[in-house]
Amino acid sequence: MMAISRVFASNFFRAALAASLALALGSCGALGSKTDKDGPEVLRYEYRPSPGFVRIERIESGAPDNAHPFGISIDAMRQKLASVKLRGDPIFTSEELDELVPYLATALKSVGSNEDVTFALTGSHGLLGKFSPKTVTTGRVFVHDRRLNIIFGVVHDPFAILEMQTPSVSPQFIPGTRAKRIDTKLAITPGMGRLAGDDRPDWVTFETAQTQ
Repeated sequence: MMAISRVFASNFFRAALAASLALALGSCGALGSKTDKDGPEVLRYEYRPSPGFVRIERIESGAPDNAHPFGISIDAMRQKLASVKLRGDPIFTSEELDELVPYLATALKSVGSNEDVTFALTGSHGLLGKFSPKTVTTGRVFVHDRRLNIIFGVVHDPFAILEMQTPSVSPQFIPGTRAKRIDTKLAITPGMGRLAGDDRPDWVTFETAQTQ
């Protein structure tokens, strides 16, 4: 009886290990792949939590070529993003920067001149801190003319209510665009950077040096 138990335990362990490895490999394989729900602009994913993403998209129609691939250190990008504010408060918490920045830096090193990096990051912002309703911040990131560009789509936009109303429908997070503002009321304080123009308070650019 003891021998049978040992055999069963051993087989169970092997099966569990195999299943875990298969799941891990499957997740890695799916990470870079686009889905049937993605539009033609989406090329691949660098990071795909649920919900949210860091992904590679085709450059927007009519835009000049980007200076990609571009190497930027995680510390340098983190400092720049940490300085950007909305209504006097940092757009990104320390935890959100920990999550987002490494994937953005990695993506910029791998993209081509005809590709942009876009992101959607969920978090909690409000008087209740981590207990506040979930919000999403979206953006488009690229380097052009020696400047790091971030065009925000929405910042701290609440989506928890919509998610509860239609739990089976994935939220459509729209990154910023060169052509127009997504949120016409959005007014970013650029921190270490500067606004792309008086009419584009959603678009921040930073002087940046390439690293190896």
